Amino acid sequence: MVDISLDFHNEKALLKVGGTVNGDDVVTLKDKLNEVLVSNVIILEMDLSGCVSICSSAIGKILYFYRDFQEKEGHFEIIKSSASIYDLLTTIKLNQLFPISI
Repeated sequence: MVDISLDFHNEKALLKVGGTVNGDDVVTLKDKLNEVLVSNVIILEMDLSGCVSICSSAIGKILYFYRDFQEKEGHFEIIKSSASIYDLLTTIKLNQLFPISI
């Protein structure tokens, strides 16, 4: 089960993801990321501190979002992550694309 919330503050948004992201949850994550793309947001901060695990499809959606957000000259950052998610994302070197904090 996943818990995803998206809060807008002018040109900045915070996306919090908690629980396990897999299966149908990927669609929910994609929908929230698309909300950001069609908004006037230029900064997205993602909080994965409550995320227990994330599937490769969800990581793929984040990467597609990042590419599209970059084209819009947006800034994307993972401001918090659980230790296991941080280890996973840095192992696949996503920290070379955007900042990831624990």
